[in-house]
This record gives sequence, C-alpha cells and structure tokens, in this order.
Amino acid sequence: MNLLKFVKQESSISLQSLMVLTLLSGIAQGVLLAIINAAATSASFPDLNFRYLLMFALAIAVFIIAKRVALERSFAITEEIIAKLRIRIIDKFRRCHLSVAERIGKANIESRLSQDTVTISQAAGEIVNAVQSAVMIVVCVLYLAILSKIAFLITLVMILGGISIYLRNQRQITTELQAATEKETEFFGSLTQVIEGFKEMKVNQAKSDDLFENNFTRICRDAEDVKVRTGLAYVRNFIFSQTFFYVLIAVLVFLLPSLSDAYADVVVKATAVILFIIGPLTSLVGSIPIYARAEVAIGNIAALDAFLDTPEASAERRVEPADISFTDFKTLAVENVTFSYPSETGIGEGFAVGPFNLELQAGEVVFIVGGNGSGKSTFLKLLTGLYAPHEGSLKVDGLSLKPAHYAAFRDLYSIIFTDFHLFDRLYGINHVDEKSVAQQLQRLELADKTSFEGGRFTNLNLSTGQRKRLALLIASLEDRPILALDEFAADQDPEFRQFFYETLVPELKAAGKTIVAVTHDDRYFHCADRVIKMEYGQVQSTV
Repeated sequence: MNLLKFVKQESSISLQSLMVLTLLSGIAQGVLLAIINAAATSASFPDLNFRYLLMFALAIAVFIIAKRVALERSFAITEEIIAKLRIRIIDKFRRCHLSVAERIGKANIESRLSQDTVTISQAAGEIVNAVQSAVMIVVCVLYLAILSKIAFLITLVMILGGISIYLRNQRQITTELQAATEKETEFFGSLTQVIEGFKEMKVNQAKSDDLFENNFTRICRDAEDVKVRTGLAYVRNFIFSQTFFYVLIAVLVFLLPSLSDAYADVVVKATAVILFIIGPLTSLVGSIPIYARAEVAIGNIAALDAFLDTPEASAERRVEPADISFTDFKTLAVENVTFSYPSETGIGEGFAVGPFNLELQAGEVVFIVGGNGSGKSTFLKLLTGLYAPHEGSLKVDGLSLKPAHYAAFRDLYSIIFTDFHLFDRLYGINHVDEKSVAQQLQRLELADKTSFEGGRFTNLNLSTGQRKRLALLIASLEDRPILALDEFAADQDPEFRQFFYETLVPELKAAGKTIVAVTHDDRYFHCADRVIKMEYGQVQSTV
C-alpha cells in the first residue's frame, strides 16, 4: 500500500496543513541560497547589505518554524495511526474464533504490532525531511534555470538519469527487505520456543543444542545473509549517489565554460547551488530505503488486517450479537458436529474429528476420557464455542446456535485448559469480597503463597498445580453455569486430587453447576454422572 494513501486513510488529522508547512519550509530553505548568492555578489565588507540580512533572517525563521511544526505534527499523526492500528487489529483478533487465532500465530502478531509499527514510526520524521528536501531541491533547480539555462538542462538531465538508476537498484533492495521481514518473523517464532521451552531445554542438553544450532542459529544466520545482501545493495546505491554529485560538479566546472560565455559568474553560482543541494539530495536519497521499509511494514500490517476481515476470521464480528441469555438452560446438545484442522502442507485436510452427537443436562457432571490425540481437547473447544463447527450444530434447549448466539453461549462457561493463562488482575469481575477470597485461598491451600489485594493476586509465580487451583478460584468468582476443565487434576498432589473429586465436584454440583472435565483419573470415575470415551476423534461409548 502507498504510504501517503495509508496515512490519509488511517489518520483523523488533516494532512493539508502538514503538506503546506512542509512545502513552506522547503521553499524557505531554497530561497536562502538565492539570498546568500545575491548578498555575496552585492555586499562589500564592512558596508553590509542589511536588506539581504533581513531577508535572510525572515527566510530562516520561516524555515525553522515551518519545519519544526511539520515534524511535530508528523510524529503526532504517526503515533495516532499506530495506536489506532494496534487497537483495531487486537480488537479484531480477540473477536475471531480460536482456530483462526491459532493459525495467525503469536510470532506473526508480535512482529506486526511491534517491529512493523516501530518501522513506520521511525519513518515519520525521515519522510517529512525527504519531502522538504525535495521541495528545496526543486526551488534550487529553478533558481539554477534563472542563472543559466544550459546549467539547468545539464543538471536536470543528470539528476533524472541518476534517480532512474537509483530507483532501479532500489527495487532489488525492496525485494530483499521483504525477505528480511519474513526472516524476522521466523526469528520471533524461534525465540518464543527458546523462552517458553527453557525448562525442557535446560534438562535436555541435546534438545537445547539441536534447537539452538539447527533452528535458532540457522534462522539468525539466514537473517544475517539477507540483511547483508540488503546492506551491500544499499551501500552500492549510496556510493553511486555520492559519486554522482562530484561528477555533476565536474561537468559544470569543466564542460559549462565551453558552453557559456559567463564562465566566472555562472559556474561559481551553479557550483554553489550543487554544493547547497548535496545535503538535501543525500537526505532524499537516504530516505528511499526508509520509505521502502515502511512500505513493506505497511504491507505486512495490511495483509494481517485484511485476513482478519475475511469471512472465516470475521464471522462473528460481522453479525450483531443477539440479545439473548442461556443462563437458565436445561439441555445442551451437539448434533452431527465435525471439525478439521488445516493441513500443514496446504493440501487436503488435517486431523478431523466428529461427527459428534451428545446431549448434556444442566447440573450434570460429565467426564471425557480417551488416549492422547483422540480429540478430547478439540471436542471441548467445540462444545464451548471456541471452535466453530464445519458441519452440524450446537443446540441450547432445542435452539440451533447461529453466529449471533455464540457470544451469549460462551457466557455459560468458565474454562481451564491445560495451557490456561492467569491474568494480572480480575478483569470482568466486579465487587469481589476479599474476605471470601481469602477463605477460598485458605481452603485451596494457597493462603501461604498468595493473597488478594487491590483487585489482584499478589503472587502468580506458583507451581502448575497451584496455578490451576488459583484458576479454579477465579472460575468460581465468575460464577457461570458450566465449568469446563481440561486435565485439571493432572498436576495436583494425591491429597488435593481426592479433595477435588470427592469434595469440590459434589459441592459444585449441589450448587447447580454443570461440569465437563477431560480426565484420566479412572479411580474417580464414580464421581461423574456419565463418562464419555473418545477414540480417533469420535465418541465411542458413554457410561
């Protein structure tokens, strides 16, 4: 996407004043050269030409004020756009189905909202400088036309030729920049494995070495190669631009005298013009790679934004949630529900589950059992509305769920998955009784590990089993009709495991809660009203 189009599309602040200020600063800087040249040829020390001095003071004041305000406004516009982008994309992301979020991946989201937005932010000032420099160069070249039409034509032809060569080389740099961005995203994915798999790496040196040498290091080296190629291409372009200026000056000094009679006057002033625009032209040329990186970053963000707007990703967001509540449900039915994961190769389908047919009664305790890979967790995600069925339907008291119903349907559940997350505070839960929480912490054997103060728990650095107990406490504070648990007791000690199955589960059932739990604890199957066995992605039997 074009940078200017992107900024106009995303910013609520008018760009007209920014463009006017940028043009004004560029014109003022160009006028400075004409004033200096005029003053140099007319002034004689100590009799200074105060008229030119006043004109110089006015021009430099306009240049400073216009450029400062333009840069300040450009930064404000850029940061507004970045904040708007981050908020919009995260809002879309949180509203998509879990299966879509899993496909996008943590590394992709982090790269787009950190690395790419930072690239756009850093480009803001450089782009304003580049536009101002371009305006200044145009003014100087027009001034050169007044001095000498021949000098103007020589300079114009050489500048246009130099720019065309530079831009041709820049296309290769842009391609390499895109490859570098892809490698950076891959790097973030590998880094996530190093951080999240630290414990496993620490206890398995072979795994650690293999991951480090054959994955992390390889990706870093590949990224290095791409960036070096990009850097070398940039250096070649930069050297070309620097050499170009000296060649241009040489042409004016050595060739212009044979084409013009006014050698002394014209050549000196023309050379002054070229020397004056070297800095701005270098700034303009140097901004092209920055512009290219910003364009790549904008393309990456636009691609993610567009994907989040696809029918698959925005299915729920495109419909208005129904004004309905399922809190007092009597039955929950799963009818001919199927689901399949995308194939890793992109050809055909991946692991598929279903069709499922099951009916749950309110207040029932149901255990789901089965071997690893049998589809238990996938079924739980379908049952809770986190995955949308590819076929079949979910029904609440006979009502088939439509996309507009899913938000209200998920309000039935508190969920603790094996990869659950503890938030830093109790979001969405108001008016919590701290004394009651303290009593529950004591009962769950957590009172000596953490406490509840100021709307948050003081310590989340707990063992996995303790973190699950804290998650169970939070689920009880949410007070929703259905509690869905995925291997909750797997990380508990035998005493608490018994306490959970034989004390907590009956208490929850007596309080009217429906419990659906994935478990392997056959010793406690008697605590359930029903035990559902799964194999190969299907329900095999119900006891």
